[in-house]
Amino acid sequence: LGGVDGLLHVADMSWTRVNKPADVIKVGDQIEVKVLKVNAETHKISLGHKQLQPDPWTLAAEQFHVGDKVKGTVARLADFGAFVNLAPGVDGLVHVSEMSWAKKVRKPSDLVSVGDQVEVVILGVNPAEKRISLGLKQALGDPWEDAQKKYPVGSIVEASVTNMANFGAFVDLGDGIEGMIHVGDITREKRI
Repeated sequence: LGGVDGLLHVADMSWTRVNKPADVIKVGDQIEVKVLKVNAETHKISLGHKQLQPDPWTLAAEQFHVGDKVKGTVARLADFGAFVNLAPGVDGLVHVSEMSWAKKVRKPSDLVSVGDQVEVVILGVNPAEKRISLGLKQALGDPWEDAQKKYPVGSIVEASVTNMANFGAFVDLGDGIEGMIHVGDITREKRI
């Protein structure tokens, strides 16, 4: 800065995640920065580059609404869910409980990988905390919405037994719908 050095911290380079400064700038680049803080006692100047662009979370509050179906890219995985990039600098979280109607997802990598393009539904938007909660299974549609039409009372269906319990048997009706045959309804011939 004309004979005085300032520090552009990696967190102030871009609204998107920056792993290392060399991913954004290199020695010798001429860049425009904003002076964030001057400490005369320690002779340090803090600089910002991302502050010259609008905060993407301000735009996210206007762009994303609960119930919207949007497309994004899986940016990273954690034990509890997958972060999906919806716009530059704006990631939302698909919690493992919101990934599938049909199967219990133990870890996100069972269903998605980094780089996958996914369609998700916005479940919640909190720009103040920079959080958007997403649902992967909701984008596929809830199989229970058509269950009453597909399986009316009195209809006969064929299904595979998936689990047994003392009180009955669980069967897979497909599309994430599980049925239960109570022990008293298994046979009329004898008491089980």
